[in-house]
Amino acid sequence: MKYLPKSGRPQKISDEQLDGLVKSVNNRCGLSQRKLGRRFGIHHSTISRTLRKKTSVVIRKRRKAPKVNSKDQENRARKNCGKMYRKLLSGCDVILDDEKYFKLSGNNVGGNASFYSTNPVTSLSNIKFQKRKKFEPKLMIWMAVFSKGVYDVYIHRGKQAVLQTTYLKECINKGLIPFIEKYHHNGNYLFWPDLASAHYSNLVQERLHEKNVPLVARQDNPPNVSQARSIETVWALLERKVYENNWEAKNLDALARRIKQKAKEFDQNMLQTMVEGVRKKLRAMWRDGLYSFC
Repeated sequence: MKYLPKSGRPQKISDEQLDGLVKSVNNRCGLSQRKLGRRFGIHHSTISRTLRKKTSVVIRKRRKAPKVNSKDQENRARKNCGKMYRKLLSGCDVILDDEKYFKLSGNNVGGNASFYSTNPVTSLSNIKFQKRKKFEPKLMIWMAVFSKGVYDVYIHRGKQAVLQTTYLKECINKGLIPFIEKYHHNGNYLFWPDLASAHYSNLVQERLHEKNVPLVARQDNPPNVSQARSIETVWALLERKVYENNWEAKNLDALARRIKQKAKEFDQNMLQTMVEGVRKKLRAMWRDGLYSFC
């Protein structure tokens, strides 16, 4: 039986070449579609269109995660994730606290790092350039998060890091303990700070023990697992809210007011879902590895 010649535009890449293309890009980073185009003898736009329409390969953004320095640290972190998971099996609420610095402007926040223009020559300098001071003023913000929302933030104006006395007075005595007495008088909760030295000073631990606050022991606190701590995501969302539409503070007082205002605008259902997901993340990291839930 004789076949008639096929009509239509011929394919620019054969099935065999397509298989080779998929093998070349699958589970790899640092690739250039222009170099791939030269390798297969086609335009780089054809590479992009072919991958999108004819394969299941999707270009994905690499997510950030802490780097583990040694196998011993990774094993210790996984083991402690398992301990934390078993502690939360009873259904108790987890309380997370953390600190973060905020500057007057948020040039690195998504949406503020680029600009639109038909002719960049005519654009104003404050649009084209991210102007930064060498030593820009900043505020340190302390926050506690649990399933019912964000407690009132503490704003530290000092140039030095928070010392144990400041952390005890402003964050524990004025922030965490009233917060616990208001929402967790039944004692069904677990306080999980990070491993900063001020958080585990003798003064702080004695005060928490005096108030019967169940604290994750330092030796049981998994190191370098920010991907399991939902408060890290809360920081990113708060930063986006504070600096949205390229907002910039004129002074530290305006920045402090803005942060307090935006911290109250979080959706409670979203926060509840995020905090309740901590147990699921700990389980996955304990069983499948630290980067299984990044």
